[in-house]
Amino acid sequence: MKPTRQTTPQRCCRGVISICLGIAGAIACLSPARAAVTEDNFLARSTDDIVAVCAAEQSDPLYQAASNFCQGFALGTYQTLREVMAAEPKIRLFCINETSPSRNEAIAAFVSWAHAHPERGAAPPAESFAAYLADRFPCPPLPPSQPAHVKKP
Repeated sequence: MKPTRQTTPQRCCRGVISICLGIAGAIACLSPARAAVTEDNFLARSTDDIVAVCAAEQSDPLYQAASNFCQGFALGTYQTLREVMAAEPKIRLFCINETSPSRNEAIAAFVSWAHAHPERGAAPPAESFAAYLADRFPCPPLPPSQPAHVKKP
């Protein structure tokens, strides 16, 4: 049996479909897709986990839980670090002034900071949050008469 030639409309449709699939693939590669939050992310084993939780989209089925978890993590870590600095005034990890950001602004900034520091992805999340605070809110130098131990997490 002789192979039949495809008609022009069939060839045209295949070409259009191929072009559409190519464009869709390019758009998918270029758009910043976010993976859905998983229950494992709530174990907060790494900075990547807490960033996934804190960056959850409102359309994510776990968004409300993720938002609450992230707020608790950020506030708990911040308060713990503040207590450490209050107990030992010579340790100055970060210095937040009167114009501090809102909690949501600080969390969004932490997520952006973490994306800019992928090398911290496997680090413990509280350690990375402390490093973010130190980078974002550095302490001014103390007068020479008051030496302090400034720790960088």
